[in-house]
Amino acid sequence: MEGEARRKKTPIVRLLDAARLDLDAATRLLVEPPNLLAANHLHQAAEKILSAVRLHRGLLNTKDHDLVILVDGRPGGEPRPLPAGDPWRDRFRPLESLSAYATTFRYSLTPMPKIDDLKRILKTLLELYESARGELVT
Repeated sequence: MEGEARRKKTPIVRLLDAARLDLDAATRLLVEPPNLLAANHLHQAAEKILSAVRLHRGLLNTKDHDLVILVDGRPGGEPRPLPAGDPWRDRFRPLESLSAYATTFRYSLTPMPKIDDLKRILKTLLELYESARGELVT
């Protein structure tokens, strides 16, 4: 029965469910004493929320991890940008710095994030997650 329920979920719901798991992990990692690997989970949550938005807009999701590219697109190719005037473009601008934690950070721990910045980003992403659930899931 559980597998049947999972099959009925749309790709957007599955992405948002996965984003929620990353947000939960980041929340746990930012409890005292905080763990800097929360940065990677925050990036992953942002990427999954943005991927859900892109799917909702009928855009292809690529293997890109750079949030700027996923918002603004790549000139002359994929990924295409979010539409001009889309409110999600501005919602993701404060999170662009998260792209630094997408890949290399997991192995080198550079650049070193500030815990206060990660806590602020977590708060923003939790709000964006709720907005995405409300706007993208019918």
